[in-house]
Amino acid sequence: MRIGFDARWYNDSGVGTYVAELLKAMVPLQSQGAMQNSLGQADFELAIFEDPENPVPGLPGNSVARVPLPAGKYSLLGQIELIELCRQERLDVFHSPFYAMPLRISCPVVVTFHDLIPFLFRTGNLLKQFLVKSGYRVAAARAREIIAVSGHTAQDIARILKVPSKKISVIHNAVSREHFHAQRSTDEAALLAQRYGIRSPYVVVASAWNWRTKNLASALQVLTLARTQSPAQFQTVIYGPSDGLQAAGGPDAWRELNLVQTGHLPAADLARLFRYAYVFLMPSLYEGFGLPLLEAMACGCAVITSNAGSLPEVAGTGAQLFDPLDVNGMAGVAARLLCNPAELQRWRERALKRAADFSWTKAAQETVSVYHRAIGQ
Repeated sequence: MRIGFDARWYNDSGVGTYVAELLKAMVPLQSQGAMQNSLGQADFELAIFEDPENPVPGLPGNSVARVPLPAGKYSLLGQIELIELCRQERLDVFHSPFYAMPLRISCPVVVTFHDLIPFLFRTGNLLKQFLVKSGYRVAAARAREIIAVSGHTAQDIARILKVPSKKISVIHNAVSREHFHAQRSTDEAALLAQRYGIRSPYVVVASAWNWRTKNLASALQVLTLARTQSPAQFQTVIYGPSDGLQAAGGPDAWRELNLVQTGHLPAADLARLFRYAYVFLMPSLYEGFGLPLLEAMACGCAVITSNAGSLPEVAGTGAQLFDPLDVNGMAGVAARLLCNPAELQRWRERALKRAADFSWTKAAQETVSVYHRAIGQ
């Protein structure tokens, strides 16, 4: 089985993380498949289509066939070149890790849907949003199989796009254990202080370019209330692009929170941030999966999150959940965690236990099974 994978989506977004980690987990399965092949079972090969200026890191030398494709992901030229390259590579199945899939290739196509935010929230320019929604609909209709990163997203796909449930497979994301783990090293706290001015105790919140769903304003309201209920004079660390904070009034509106803005963080520094944080607060209005939630739990960080979207599904019993607008309830819990070391440790342990349920190896195995099913049909 020869699998084509559109790795041009690799970048510093959640989709980019999905591309990189899934491919790294799939590579070892190729050698396992080769051993199984001696027993009469089929193995597989990977051909990844990537931007030569932005190759996927961490893949061993000759483990995959790298097919350069510099044309834009949304461009007509990119579609034409992709169709020809798929023919040359003699693919059995093609995997698009985002809704923008090749429209006319001869092999079956598998598409991953991470969320249906454009159907549920205003995301910006109305014309662009209309085109994006059209792209989702085309992908849902033309894909042989659809992978949803959570059961909640699968339900949205079936309800909004009218896709038969038998065509949808739920395969959860995971985190890189190279970075996101609970093992502290002696220099990490000093490194956070030196690079970003971060000092314990501190609480972490996230900003994003799609700030409408992240509910950062409520998170900052929670921490404002928590400061009145806790004697701990904590810092509030905001990582990610500044769009969310600007939409919430900008830094001047929250001076009492002792804000530290880090901007985008590489995975190693984000993991360090979570390992030493007292709390990660994520009151999103909607998440298709909620990767930051799992990243924080995998680092042993106590988490307060919302009961919206897929977050309860991912959090399980590893985090405390509230209505995303219940600022009083979240503030009370945040204050207790800042003041009660025993309770804080209990929630750190519960977070680690829940995070252990997710694995990229398991996700890769289940994804290969979807490929087989697409070809079998």
